[in-house]
Amino acid sequence: TLWSISSSVFFLAKKESFQEHAELSKALAHIREVITAVDLSVSEYERHQRLQEVWNRMENRSATKLKNGHTFRKQDMMGPGQTLRHQGLLLWKTATGRLKDVLALLLTDALIFLQEKDQKFTFATVDQKPPVIALQKLIVREVANQERGMFLISASAAGPEMYEVHTASKEERNAWMRLIREGAAVPPGGGEAAAREGRVGRAAGGVPAGPGAAQRGPKERGKGA
Repeated sequence: TLWSISSSVFFLAKKESFQEHAELSKALAHIREVITAVDLSVSEYERHQRLQEVWNRMENRSATKLKNGHTFRKQDMMGPGQTLRHQGLLLWKTATGRLKDVLALLLTDALIFLQEKDQKFTFATVDQKPPVIALQKLIVREVANQERGMFLISASAAGPEMYEVHTASKEERNAWMRLIREGAAVPPGGGEAAAREGRVGRAAGGVPAGPGAAQRGPKERGKGA
C-alpha cells in the first residue's frame, strides 16, 4: 500500500541519517584526537627547546657534589627520555633567613636549582645542600602561616634533607606542589624511564636532574616571602 511504501522510505531515510550522523561524529572525534596530539607534540618540543637553552648556557665542566659524595655533572641532565615538566623562579631560604633567587627545573624524575652568574647558569649553592633532588622520595608540605612557602623534604638513602622555598604567589606555590607530588607519585616502573633513573641514581646517589629556561638570575634578598 501507499502507507507501507511511505513508511519504508521514511525509515530508510532515517536509518541513513543516523549512519551519516554516526560517521560524522566519529570523524570529528578523530579530528579532535589529532589536534590534541599535535598540541602535545608542540608543547613537548617547546619545553625541550627551553631545556636545551639553559643547558647550553652551562659550562661543560659544571658539576655539584651530592650528599652521598657523588658528583652530578651537567651531562647527567640530558639523559634519554628526560623531560622538562615545569620551570620558574623560586626563592630558596638560607639558614640565615635570607631568600636567594634560583631557577627551578622540574624534570621527569628530579628537581634542580640553578643560579645565574655572568650570563651563565651553574648549580645553586645554598648552605651546602645538594641542588639536585630526586622526586622519588620527595615530600612537599606547606609552610605554616606562609601562603607562598613550601617545604621540600628529601628522604634519600644518604640521609634526609629539608629545603624551604617560596614563590611569587599562592597560586604558583600550589601549582608547584601539585606538579611535584604528581612526579613523586610516579612509580619507578620498567622501561626507559626506570633505566634512566637507575643510571642517574648510581651516578648521583639516587638523584636525577635536568634544565629549563629563565630570564633573570639569582640575587640575595632580604628576609620575607
